[in-house]
Amino acid sequence: MTALLSALVLASVFATPPSPSAPAQCSSALAQVAQVAQPSFNGGGFTSQSFCIADCGDLNAPVSCTGNTCSAVDQSQTCPAGPGSVTCDGQTTYCAACCTSGFRNVTTGPTCSCEDGASTPKDRYQCSNGLWVYQYSFCGAPFCPIWP
Repeated sequence: MTALLSALVLASVFATPPSPSAPAQCSSALAQVAQVAQPSFNGGGFTSQSFCIADCGDLNAPVSCTGNTCSAVDQSQTCPAGPGSVTCDGQTTYCAACCTSGFRNVTTGPTCSCEDGASTPKDRYQCSNGLWVYQYSFCGAPFCPIWP
């Protein structure tokens, strides 16, 4: 039974997204939706649920939900006017807020792990149209003490 359930879930996840007449739709090419068969504990058999996920950009985790109906809008489709989101059964979960301007450095490895042994690897992002966009990687502060 477990193998059958696993096969049904996997088959449904990799299936073609539902047609526009189906209750679950996504608003952009990157947003994803899948019909997932789940066991019904109150009447036996399986029920169909929709799973939606929205991409929230390079520096933010995606948001997702499962429900009878769902929709998703990727952050890239809504920023800078507002964040992306998923909505399942009328409940909406939003991505982190869109950026407004500036640069952001993100540490990408252990402190003092650059080849010079005295700095830390970082990625540089720039705010562009409300989204953090990767620019380049570099080694930089915090600088580590160099012991003799």
